[in-house]
Amino acid sequence: MMNPSGLTELVESKKFLFFGGKGGVGKTTMASATATWLADHGYKTLIVATDPTVSLSAIYEQDIGETDLTVIEGQQNLCGLNINPKKAMGVFQSRMNDMMEGFSTLFGSELLSTPCTEEIAAFDQFVSHMADTEHDKVVFDTAPTGHTLRELSMPFDWSGYIANQIESRKELSELMGFVYDENMINDLRKEKERYDAAVRALSDRSISAFNLVLLPEKLPVDETERAVEDLGTFGIKVPGLIINEVIPREVLQGNWFLERRRATQDKYLAIIEEKFKDMIRQEVPLFETDIYGVENLRKVGKVLYG
Repeated sequence: MMNPSGLTELVESKKFLFFGGKGGVGKTTMASATATWLADHGYKTLIVATDPTVSLSAIYEQDIGETDLTVIEGQQNLCGLNINPKKAMGVFQSRMNDMMEGFSTLFGSELLSTPCTEEIAAFDQFVSHMADTEHDKVVFDTAPTGHTLRELSMPFDWSGYIANQIESRKELSELMGFVYDENMINDLRKEKERYDAAVRALSDRSISAFNLVLLPEKLPVDETERAVEDLGTFGIKVPGLIINEVIPREVLQGNWFLERRRATQDKYLAIIEEKFKDMIRQEVPLFETDIYGVENLRKVGKVLYG
């Protein structure tokens, strides 16, 4: 087992901590264990989940709000928030609709019908927490992928382009019955600036760390490699990898099934070491029970951060 000190230093030195990775690899567990560890170590911590399929409520065994921060019981210094993309979607859509109303008379009404509007809406909520001043640490369960970031930048790059077109073709737009509204264009520019600032913060290594969680299996390894490249195109460097559910050698004891399974994991652990040699890599063993509740999260935190 590698010394967790690299990962410990990473989480203690950054304010915004992101945990991404493919579905089912244990992102929520790692994010929650990190938040619990930080809170136990005196940091005022907020954990924000942006994934509709997993619930912080289940892992912390209490209801966690979708709009208001909830104090986590049995734990000092820790609050949680479970962003519901469906609800975020309503907030986002109505704000966008107000802003885009004028555009739709000129360009048709399909402006925001991207298949990823839900992801963008969740990210939109996410962005507001990137401006947090109340907490020492903000832990995000489910980081945005490069794919989300790309989807996200599109409507705004495009809105800037349209704003320029309208400005340069005032007469034509007036002729088409479009009411030129300086405020609307300024709103769009502000919105773009807000997103650009969030993406800059994501890639600012002095305040943010983007960690990926994976299993020692083919698909998660391939997907992690893709995610690292993809995020790199936004200037986001992934410093840490958590390799979850590694079968402990001491349980093998001649069990042919576990031995074969561990041999497969060893093959992928070697590949991970080769492909991601510049990153902090931390293994987490497969536990004998599922992980929920603060006490279990503390066990995982101990493995991760000592």
